[in-house]
Amino acid sequence: MYISLNVDVDFEINSLLDLPKFKQIMEHMKMKINKSKLAEELGVDRRTVEKYLNGFVPKRTRKKSSKIDEYYEVIAALLSEDSKQVFYYRRVLW
Repeated sequence: MYISLNVDVDFEINSLLDLPKFKQIMEHMKMKINKSKLAEELGVDRRTVEKYLNGFVPKRTRKKSSKIDEYYEVIAALLSEDSKQVFYYRRVLW
């Protein structure tokens, strides 16, 4: 039995998250993936490419505000050039 497959597939890889789908396509077509070339084009290490090809999903990070964000305006006013405060430092020796 002879089967001829002329598959024209245009697949654009924009980020590391596209790699698992790319791996499925390449395995289906029985082709090898050039991890070094992918790493060079994406600007990451080849081991990172391999990790994402194997289905790595990064942990979600929370956007947490800083504890001093609510005091930012006060701090900026105190440290500005217009502030007339003088800071004295005293070193305590034990």
